[in-house]
Amino acid sequence: MSTSTKKRTRQERIESLGIPKPRFVQWWQRSDKSDFLLRIAMAVAAAVLMLVLCQAWQLPFAYRKGSILKRDLITRVTFQVPDEFETDALRRQKRREEPVLYRNRTKPLDQLRAILKDQLFLTLGAQSYEQMNDDERKAFEEFLRSKEQAVADDEMEETDSVKVAPEQQFAILKSVLATDPELIKVDEAVAMAMKPIYDHGLLRSMQHKPDQGNQRIIMVYPAGLPDEAVPVEASKVRIAQASSEFQSLLQEYFRSRFDLDQDQVAARMIGQWFVNRLPEYETLQYDDELSEQARLAAAARVEPVMTTYYAGDSKLATAGEPLTGKEIALLRMEEREFASRMGWRDKLARFTAYGGMMCALYLLCGSYIFFVEDRSLLLDRAKFAKMLVLIVATVVLCYYAARDEWRSELIPLVLASTVAAVVYGRELALLLMAAVCLSVTLFLGASISELVMLLAASTSCMLLLGRIRTRTHLLYVGAISAAITAITVVGVGVVTAETLSNVDEAAESTPFYNGPYFGSVVGGLCREALWAGFCILVSAASMTGLLPLVEKAFGVQTDLSLLELGDASHPLLRRLAQRAPGTYNHSINVASIAEAAADAIGANGLLVRVGAYFHDIGKMFKPDYFIENQSSGINQHDSLQPAMSTLVIIAHVKDGADLARSHHLPQSIIDFIMQHHGTTLVEYFYREAARRSEEDPNGDTVSDKDFRYPGPKPQTLEAAVMMLADTVESASRTLVDPTPSRIQGLVDAIAQKKMADGQFDECGLTFRQLDRIRASLVKSLTAIYHARVKYPGQQSA
Repeated sequence: MSTSTKKRTRQERIESLGIPKPRFVQWWQRSDKSDFLLRIAMAVAAAVLMLVLCQAWQLPFAYRKGSILKRDLITRVTFQVPDEFETDALRRQKRREEPVLYRNRTKPLDQLRAILKDQLFLTLGAQSYEQMNDDERKAFEEFLRSKEQAVADDEMEETDSVKVAPEQQFAILKSVLATDPELIKVDEAVAMAMKPIYDHGLLRSMQHKPDQGNQRIIMVYPAGLPDEAVPVEASKVRIAQASSEFQSLLQEYFRSRFDLDQDQVAARMIGQWFVNRLPEYETLQYDDELSEQARLAAAARVEPVMTTYYAGDSKLATAGEPLTGKEIALLRMEEREFASRMGWRDKLARFTAYGGMMCALYLLCGSYIFFVEDRSLLLDRAKFAKMLVLIVATVVLCYYAARDEWRSELIPLVLASTVAAVVYGRELALLLMAAVCLSVTLFLGASISELVMLLAASTSCMLLLGRIRTRTHLLYVGAISAAITAITVVGVGVVTAETLSNVDEAAESTPFYNGPYFGSVVGGLCREALWAGFCILVSAASMTGLLPLVEKAFGVQTDLSLLELGDASHPLLRRLAQRAPGTYNHSINVASIAEAAADAIGANGLLVRVGAYFHDIGKMFKPDYFIENQSSGINQHDSLQPAMSTLVIIAHVKDGADLARSHHLPQSIIDFIMQHHGTTLVEYFYREAARRSEEDPNGDTVSDKDFRYPGPKPQTLEAAVMMLADTVESASRTLVDPTPSRIQGLVDAIAQKKMADGQFDECGLTFRQLDRIRASLVKSLTAIYHARVKYPGQQSA
């Protein structure tokens, strides 16, 4: 018969030796892989979001308006910059040269032709000058009247030197018009002579100013048809020049249509009448709206005048002089040009380098939290997410608030520093904010002085914050931090600056030094320091109003909120005093002695005091089952089995927690309710159950697990102090003669029993701290039960 044995693998053979594996391997095998990977994904997502929002692939722009450079800045790349001054001057010139638009309304000219025709028909219809009535003769004389002297008179004076009488002028005009009884030739001649006036229009003088457009050429368009505008010389539309052209054309057209000796005299008479009335018939009207559009279009067509800056040669800014807005704009253009020439390898390298920096900071902060601080910040996804949101939001807000027009990166930094100190405590907050300051400095490409300023502002706020017991505390912290930061800004600025004092006048003519002078640097530093202090004060004032929101979001309590919570008028405390007055009195006593004990070891005494007020609120559901509320001598447990009595006693923990949650008490107070008994044994009922089991032959063995509180054990120093204070206060009531030595022995015995039972294993309590707690409790209980002098006739004290 053959037996087959299963061959063990090499790994199984190694494990059979019982050699313990490395701690990291053990942790990895025991850990929840999916939860771990989820938290890693959260951290990676936060880092990527921060890198993207802060544009980690781009070059940082570290220059600010008013900064004084140590060295001249020379351009790194050749680029062109629009010369705004020259371009603007050229555009203004183009605006002045652009022809403006005039609207031409020809209807007045038609009316003038009609009036002329009526006058000529009047002359043509009269038989002779003598036969005309007074109105007709007056109208004819009006027709002949000119500004100075009739053209016909001028013609007669040149030939005869005798002034032509109206009768003769009538006869000349009558003889010419007699050949054209319908005035067809005359009207055609007048229309042909008026054609330039119809096309170009008439102006007494230019209606636009020289800076509004061209004075030599204008654009004329028929009314309602701006698209048909044509350029016209201004000389052709002025009435004085247009009149002369009209008279010449009219004489020419008369000559071609009338073959008479005196046709030119008639033409001059008609032309003079027409010219005398042209000033009343201005047809052109300046169109400012369309002209402005034309000017804007002309200015827009002007190409920018470019100034070229050559790599390694052209100077962008001068050392020793504050940067102006023009120089900042020039530096930004140079930086954009340089960035545009960066290849994808350069950008990827920058992004990867920033990512490596984030990994290093993650490792530093994560290791400290996991091995030194509360590792629940990493293991609890909600707490971990809130911490990541706080850090990412702070870095991103600082990055964008640091823009040159704002320079307010201290506001989000100080707010975040205050929040971190309140939520995580000073030690961890200092580490987190140091990482934030370093990240902001690198993203901004700022100097060491900027980093020191950020560190000074955040560190001073966190170190000075302490316990927030009054609403003005944050303002005091902000004022002191503002002063510290302002002094730091000036001091670090002087240390990092390379300056000389102003030289004498004789030496100033010799360019022996090219750099900033001490006086100008100190002036700029003082202005920067004042602004930094103002930003911190704004942050402190804002944090005063934001504090309740921070407490609610992160589930923490400041002393200010604890003082409000510990008010005796709280509904739960008032109800406890009514339903369970003995428990209420017990809670008040526990609060008193526990606060002093917590302060003795540097814990939060106020938190312990408020927690003590609420730690037994679950007893108000069945107050008569607890001895401190039994005043009639009737014990409700006499009719119950020990196991049932234990369930009633233990239930006050869960009932109290549920009651606290329903009244929206903070989690820290609920933790006191859940942990103030830990997993201790309900000794009285356990012993009673054990006694009955021994007396009953058929009784089952009693297990102490059935008589223990559900826990958890105290997780903080404050909960441990609460547990000891609650127990010794109750036990001290059973002392017949509570002398200091008996109180000392009672406290030591209880503390020793709790420690032996492992109740302090999860709170980090040390022997030194336990000794101080015991001493404080003894002192407090001795003060409560101190001996009194008996006076004559007094039976008891």
